[in-house]
Amino acid sequence: MKSIIIDDEPDAREKLELLITKYCPQLTIAAICKDASEGLAAIETHKPDLVFLDVEMPFMTGFDMLKRINKISFEVIFTTAHDHYAIRAIKFSALDYLLKPIDLEQLQEAVNKAFEKKNIAQSEKRYENFVGNLEAKEKLTSISVPTSDGFLIIKLTDIVWCSAANFYTIIYLTNKTEIVVTRTLKQFDELLSESGFVRIHNSHLINLAHLVRYIKGAGGQVEMSNGKVLDVSRRKKEELISKINP
Repeated sequence: MKSIIIDDEPDAREKLELLITKYCPQLTIAAICKDASEGLAAIETHKPDLVFLDVEMPFMTGFDMLKRINKISFEVIFTTAHDHYAIRAIKFSALDYLLKPIDLEQLQEAVNKAFEKKNIAQSEKRYENFVGNLEAKEKLTSISVPTSDGFLIIKLTDIVWCSAANFYTIIYLTNKTEIVVTRTLKQFDELLSESGFVRIHNSHLINLAHLVRYIKGAGGQVEMSNGKVLDVSRRKKEELISKINP
């Protein structure tokens, strides 16, 4: 895979170049750029398969740079020292990122994933979803989840609830479709907790927009818009009530 490094920090560029050259033989480095403007030119010239893109750069961020590209036909691994809301947007869109200082094992894992999922059509859809989430700031509107044959983009409004299934999560949609995703319910809880979802049980994460009623009890139960009745654990009851009646 032909790759490009875009980062405004000289030390970061040099370290990443060294790690890729020494430990990622499946990659060749076509260009190393010190800012987003150079990066745009290099992408146009070299048509890379993979771009290592710094998030925080002066004049134009990595995200702003992506918005200037009409069709993204390459994979992106973001590099950043800042773990804030943008990282949540990256996770939602099934993209990959590396926190600085970059760990070798995480780098190799990210490169391997990029190599496995290289698909131009899928990349365009995922990045369109990603840019949309960024423009909405912290109010995320959709997620893309990995499936056996690619990625599926799901509107948050279409998710009724999610349930735990060992190391997997089952997503229940308004159209009665059930999607099994190779992410834990804890991960979905962390990602969706600020978007109108609440964990009511070790096994249940619900979309408050689809909550029909709360049934009193030790922990109680909730009825969802699809007719499903779910148990609420005692320790989650207070949090749920506070979300229903803020």
